[in-house]
Amino acid sequence: MKNKTETGQPRKRLRLATLVTLGVCATVALSTALQLALVDHFATNYAGKEAELRLQQLSWQMRDSLNRVVSKAAGDVQLVTALAQVREARDPAAARAVLDSLQDSFPDYAWIGIAGQDGKVFAAAHGLLENADVSARPWFKAGQVGLRTIDYHPALLLGKLLPQAADPWRFIDVAAPVRRADGQPWGVLGVHMSWNWARRLARNLLTPALREYGAEILVVRNDATVLLGPAGMEEKKLNTTSLQLAQAGQTGAIRETWPDGKVYLTGYSQTGQSGDTATLQWSVLVRQPEQVAMAASRQLEQLILWLSVAAGAAMALVAAFLARRLTRPMDRLSRTIEQRAKAVEEGRPLPEVPAIDGFREAQVLSRAMREMVYSEARHVDLLQTMNEQLESTVARRTAELEQLVMRDVLTGLPNRRALMQALPAAMARVTRMRQPCAVLFLDLDGFKNVNDTHGHEEGDELLRQFGQRIVGAVRRTDTVARLAGDEFVAILENLSDAAAAEEMGRKMMPLLREPFVLKTATVKLSASIGIAIHQPGDAEDLDALLARADRAMYEAKRGGKNNVVMAAAASV
Repeated sequence: MKNKTETGQPRKRLRLATLVTLGVCATVALSTALQLALVDHFATNYAGKEAELRLQQLSWQMRDSLNRVVSKAAGDVQLVTALAQVREARDPAAARAVLDSLQDSFPDYAWIGIAGQDGKVFAAAHGLLENADVSARPWFKAGQVGLRTIDYHPALLLGKLLPQAADPWRFIDVAAPVRRADGQPWGVLGVHMSWNWARRLARNLLTPALREYGAEILVVRNDATVLLGPAGMEEKKLNTTSLQLAQAGQTGAIRETWPDGKVYLTGYSQTGQSGDTATLQWSVLVRQPEQVAMAASRQLEQLILWLSVAAGAAMALVAAFLARRLTRPMDRLSRTIEQRAKAVEEGRPLPEVPAIDGFREAQVLSRAMREMVYSEARHVDLLQTMNEQLESTVARRTAELEQLVMRDVLTGLPNRRALMQALPAAMARVTRMRQPCAVLFLDLDGFKNVNDTHGHEEGDELLRQFGQRIVGAVRRTDTVARLAGDEFVAILENLSDAAAAEEMGRKMMPLLREPFVLKTATVKLSASIGIAIHQPGDAEDLDALLARADRAMYEAKRGGKNNVVMAAAASV
């Protein structure tokens, strides 16, 4: 009864051609939705990670460039204060000649001068501001204490004397005391470095392509004042999550909404070192609008959508045409059967059944069904292959990123981050194995002289050779990492006692004193080694252990260098 109407007639059903057409359309729609979901999940996420990594690397490059410039300025000030023409200057002309030469070599040094203890300028490059009273200037006061770098500030005395420029004059000051041969201070050397060098760094790092796609570099002071950035933002306060993370000493990249209401991908890092008065701690932010960074991924998604819609429409038309052709013999056979049934009820002669090659039609239908199933299976296999390729690419990129983050770019050794993961594990093994471990803090004696004399490329090669010598001197189970500059750390595990660590350090000394063969010169240096022991039962304080080894190394330096000093045992 359920399959008949109230009049007793069978309910009309959809034709096979219609069902086939609807089925094909539904399959195409489902496949398109699945494909778009996969693209959004993998391609979009991958594009976002790539964009964040690119911005983070730009932030690192800007940070390192700023650190190098500030470090060079501090080094130049130290070098000049050590010159006899400056230390023993009695005549302003003699000192002025040295300052003129330095300023001519580095035009970004807008002003270089020496002020006496009374605060009056004794000598200055090209005589600018000589005899002027600078006793109230922050650089003069800070330079009396020691080597100091004074943060970004506007021009006061120099603003009226220097040529007019498109941007207002802003400076970074570096100052240090000038002492006579007997050690008595008689003045302060100050360098006013123009802020134009930072603007050039930003322009050089941002290629035309990056600028076209909205990438921007910002340098922000610790008080959240923008020192370098887009027009309208300089010397104004900023408050973003990326800035807070950078000021906390972290580095990375995030997606965030900025005060202008736009969503950006932002890479962040921090310059300088905490507690080092010769460096400046700025936050470096590199941002790019999210819609620009992800534009290629969005375009790919839209292209796939339109192609899928077009393919679906074409397949639906073809399916309708084929379904009608494939079902025509079956329709003819069905009509013949219905006519014969009605003829039986009415008692009329039965119409003849037309000659229909039913086997052939069934064979064609079966083949068409198999092709459809095969096509669907092939489509699913293609999607699975795309999925596997995307997962493989993401895994490979993730592994490459982890390797990059955990390795020192110059020497190939584990870096500070890797050390901070390896050392707690080693300290935990001390507790389990009941055998002490040792931290060796190594620092090259005279490395700066090699950089100054032979150049940074030779200095880099020296650091690579120095790191490999340390690796060759310790056991294969020990860990060697580059901490920073010419500072290296070795972790020695499973020691019998503290004397074994000291013996290992002293065995290293002859190897580290052997000549280093560089590209343009052969140099012979030594190293100072500080050793701290972590005994079973000691508190697992990572910072305290490193600090003890560091202090021991500096004690070795103060004791004449080329020495090994054992740190005092940890207090219980």
